Amino acid sequence: MSENKTTKYFKYAIGEIILVVIGILLALQINNWNEAQKEKAREQQILKSLREEFMQNINELEFDHQINIGCINALKVLLNFDTSSDFDTRTLDSLFGQAYNFATFDARLGVINDLNSSGNLELIRDSKLRYALNQWTGELNDYKEDIIIRREYWINNYSPLVNKYIPLRNTDTFIDRSDYTRNFKVNTRQVPKSNYIEFLTNIESDGALFDYYLNQSFVTINEENILEFLEKTIALIEANIQDD
Repeated sequence: MSENKTTKYFKYAIGEIILVVIGILLALQINNWNEAQKEKAREQQILKSLREEFMQNINELEFDHQINIGCINALKVLLNFDTSSDFDTRTLDSLFGQAYNFATFDARLGVINDLNSSGNLELIRDSKLRYALNQWTGELNDYKEDIIIRREYWINNYSPLVNKYIPLRNTDTFIDRSDYTRNFKVNTRQVPKSNYIEFLTNIESDGALFDYYLNQSFVTINEENILEFLEKTIALIEANIQDD
């Protein structure tokens, strides 16, 4: 009888241990499931924040790109301008104004920088999207180099030559954009028509005009590449967002 009681007690103890183990495993399973759900919810918040930031970047880049395209088009006309024609100096003032009117894309990086610094980028499960986001700031490097070159050349080479012949104030009338506001417009200053002709026929100023055109071309090409990158990345973001 004593042996039977021991056997029964042993079986009961084993059963209790099994139940405890099962309970622990179930608790861990539930806990893991809850953590996974929290991570998925956090991922969705991140994706929506990224979508907002990338859309803002696309809108700003498209705005800046159109300004730079206008600058490029004005430079093309100036490079091929026929100085022997009967032209109005205001026409050239307008073209020089558009050529002065360039824009620089300033990317919003708050969300992506926070993800990189916090390590939360790993919460994004799509490896293609994660890779694209890792490449984002690198995509801006070539662009940053080109805008520095353009700005430095414009300040040190192109602008000083133009100012020898044509008053900078004359271009202000033709710089009209929503992100450039001022309380008043300055009056233009008339200079001889020969000043415009001399600038456009002078070898040094012609070279400066062409170099500026090349620098601006590199900027706009990079803008188109960045825009394509942003559009592809936002398509990946959208594909991973689970709308409520």
